Amino acid sequence: MSNTLSKYLNILTYVMIGLTAIFVAMFYLGGDLPNQADQTPVYTDVLLNWAKALFVVCAGLALGFPIIQLVTNPKGAVKGLGGLVGLGLVILIAYSLSDATLLDLPGYTGADNTPGALQFADTVLYTMYILGVGTVAAIVVTEILRKLR
Repeated sequence: MSNTLSKYLNILTYVMIGLTAIFVAMFYLGGDLPNQADQTPVYTDVLLNWAKALFVVCAGLALGFPIIQLVTNPKGAVKGLGGLVGLGLVILIAYSLSDATLLDLPGYTGADNTPGALQFADTVLYTMYILGVGTVAAIVVTEILRKLR
């Protein structure tokens, strides 16, 4: 990476950290809205909008740079597609393990106790479990192989 690009990215990083710190300080120190049932900070919307903006920028960059890399290096895309296929298999396995049985929750009258929501939640949980165990296993195997060499 060139020196000028690195310099601009460092400045951008500090500006974003500074803005985030200012918004968080406004959120915690800005006082509360009057006549609310619960404590509601005055600058909640500002902080939430900033978080949404950061999310959109990060998601755009996370999708944009791989597409640029795919166009500039098509042979390297095979590895990336292999990773996506592997992740798809993990999600498929997690989906097959998930259960859509309604929960018996006495006194609960909310709308989230539906088969679709429950199966989605189970799929996400099982996916995280599989990826977490896989991460720990990869770390252990890597360290063992490093000691054997």
